[in-house]
Amino acid sequence: MTRAVPVLMYHHVSPNPGLVTVSPETFEEHIAYLARKKYHALAADEFLEFLQGKRTLSGRQVLITFDDGYLDNYVYAYPILRRYGLKATIFAITGLIGDGAARTYLGAAKVLPATPDHRACKAAVAAGRADEVMLRWSEIETMETSGAVEIHSHTHTHQRWDQLHPEKTQRLAAVEADLKAARAALKTRLGKDSRHLCWPWGYFEPEYQSIASDLGFTAQYATAKGVNTVGTDVRSIPRIVVKDKDTRWLATRAWIYSHPQAARLYSRWRGA
Repeated sequence: MTRAVPVLMYHHVSPNPGLVTVSPETFEEHIAYLARKKYHALAADEFLEFLQGKRTLSGRQVLITFDDGYLDNYVYAYPILRRYGLKATIFAITGLIGDGAARTYLGAAKVLPATPDHRACKAAVAAGRADEVMLRWSEIETMETSGAVEIHSHTHTHQRWDQLHPEKTQRLAAVEADLKAARAALKTRLGKDSRHLCWPWGYFEPEYQSIASDLGFTAQYATAKGVNTVGTDVRSIPRIVVKDKDTRWLATRAWIYSHPQAARLYSRWRGA
């Protein structure tokens, strides 16, 4: 019986190296390893039900997640996931998702869209050119229809509300309005009432968690490492930041965070 499920956190899969980026070659090595070792990549609801004690799992399990919703997730990660029959969850910033025709992806065309590094993506968004670096709804629909990717919320505007609104009443009102907008976008565009929310930068206050829960976001994801087992606090789900390192690095961490006692000992050793 499965005792714990490692949750992997990616951002970019791109040939342009940089912060929070793994190369397409590294990503394929990771996914090929998981497939070869017969890891089952869970859907988000399956994972939540496991944490709640409503679903018993057996064998090797993993949850693969991406933050933000960058174009490179469609261009590179999506076709690799399909090739190996694994599934991932993308937490998208719904306010940055645009309209337009789906672009090309790896294996479907010789010429692929540019996928800049993280700093260039942030600069493009700040300059009002989000469509150049972020997903479009047409691409999201393509990925969801394939079954290889599902989309959930990374809020609507990706803010640190504590820095924008020092006054708590205003801050909490802004959080609520943002989360409502994100839920509405997912409902309108994809017809789903998502139960999954990833907090920007992993930052939240207790009141944020309560607001999100009241709106229907049962599972809330953070950025800290930790063990995901039955009884884990579903309002603060830990994840493993994946780096552009070889399969041995991934294999070690997948094993550690699949075994609760090993993960706790490892965390104590690392001072986490």
